[in-house]
Amino acid sequence: MLKENYDSSDKITQESVEMSLDLGKKYLINKRLRIPPVIFFMPCVIGGNIENFIFRKLQFSNNLLVILGLIIFIFAILMMLLSLRAFYSNNESPAPFIPTKKIITNGIFKYTRNPMYVSFFISAFGISTIFSSFGILFGAIIGILLIHKYVVLEEEKKLEKLEGFKAYKNSTRRWI
Repeated sequence: MLKENYDSSDKITQESVEMSLDLGKKYLINKRLRIPPVIFFMPCVIGGNIENFIFRKLQFSNNLLVILGLIIFIFAILMMLLSLRAFYSNNESPAPFIPTKKIITNGIFKYTRNPMYVSFFISAFGISTIFSSFGILFGAIIGILLIHKYVVLEEEKKLEKLEGFKAYKNSTRRWI
């Protein structure tokens, strides 16, 4: 799935995509790699569209729910920003296809091992509240289950090899 220091003279197959990242390294990524935002947000978009086109038109709910949904959504964005800050201040990347060098245990990672994915769910919950949409909420539930099965469990298998992960895993919840 991943080749570090990919030589540009090698052929890229139909199943692969080349990505250039910082430090001049190139990575060969198999297209079947599951990208978390796509896995999560596609069911939300599909759920919202099914509800919109088949059952009813999505519209803003009452003012109280719009305000509550915006507060929830802003909280999720702040959580995502704190997650990104922790990644970058520890010289790590949030991209799941870049190997992790060390376990981040400070900042928001003290409270959850997967703050980015939690923020995905909370943001979708906020949007579903704004629109009073069960379709978006149902899609968010499906999305987080897919993230758990196809991303988190795979990431944790790789992290088991890193020093300190087992202690971190025992002291910090996976979700919330």
